[in-house]
Amino acid sequence: MIKLVFSKDSLYIKDIKNLTKSLESFIHTQTIEKYRKRGIVVGISGGIDSAVTAALASNAVGKENVLGIILPEKESNPESQEIAKKLCKNLEIKYIIDDITSILDSASVYKIREEIVQKLFPNFNNSCKYRLIFSENFDNDGLSIPYLEIQDSQNQIHKIKISLNDYLTITAATNIKHRTRMSRLYYYAEKNNFLVCGTTNKAEFQQGYFVKYGDGGVDIEPLANLFKTQVYQLAKFLSIPSEILQRKASPDTWSFDVSDEEFFFSLPYEIIDLLLYAKEQSIPLIQICSVLNLKEDQVKRIVKSQERKWNSSKTLRTFPPSFDMKDFL
Repeated sequence: MIKLVFSKDSLYIKDIKNLTKSLESFIHTQTIEKYRKRGIVVGISGGIDSAVTAALASNAVGKENVLGIILPEKESNPESQEIAKKLCKNLEIKYIIDDITSILDSASVYKIREEIVQKLFPNFNNSCKYRLIFSENFDNDGLSIPYLEIQDSQNQIHKIKISLNDYLTITAATNIKHRTRMSRLYYYAEKNNFLVCGTTNKAEFQQGYFVKYGDGGVDIEPLANLFKTQVYQLAKFLSIPSEILQRKASPDTWSFDVSDEEFFFSLPYEIIDLLLYAKEQSIPLIQICSVLNLKEDQVKRIVKSQERKWNSSKTLRTFPPSFDMKDFL
């Protein structure tokens, strides 16, 4: 039996040209042969995952058969829309900008969130920005604690711990953003007899960093078995513009910009991906610590946190169960 060597290069893609061709073949087969669709709709966020997905889709079914949908709202980073437009022009694919602010406003998304912020920070006004973050200390218990960070008109940042009820309410309202975006993607897909292609990577899928019937509600997920660091490797191979490669990954759902690391993972993707891979491959703890330069207690707490996220997000990865009638027929 060959002993697996674990290193910081363990997720390096050795034959990236062949992998790219295989991904494009998968997308083509699913779109044209299985689903019998004329093309593909991709939500373009200005981030790395949607950029790679759009590039693969363009190569798979032809750039004329790919439609990029850019879905900003009033709390989106304006830079994201501009970068998304540039990407579509670079790939020579058609794109539509569909601002969803009015839909979210009618669903009281902003009102619900801002009422909670106002309650916790009475000086909150329209000049303030806010975001939700998780503070996770892997030197202690490793528990994820939700906080609101509010940037006031003087650019001072106020960090406030929020209750479970407030966290659940603000998250439920925020998830309407994701579900609204997906409903718009399906509108354009069905209108053109296209398929909706997802952009979720493996770390996000395994840890539950997506919204059921939101960004997780798609027809195919070509990146779901690629770690984020591998998506970056693909991006370089596919000549994705450097401004996308250099951008920090972000959910882009808060008026105060926040990275994926600050919002959800609490660690860089380089460590997250390697730890998830190490668990898959049953790499010994002492070897993990040596490669990642972490203490045993730190690794144990991080792995425990990842297990909690996996277990708490199981319903996101499953179809709704149905009642079995076989005993009644």
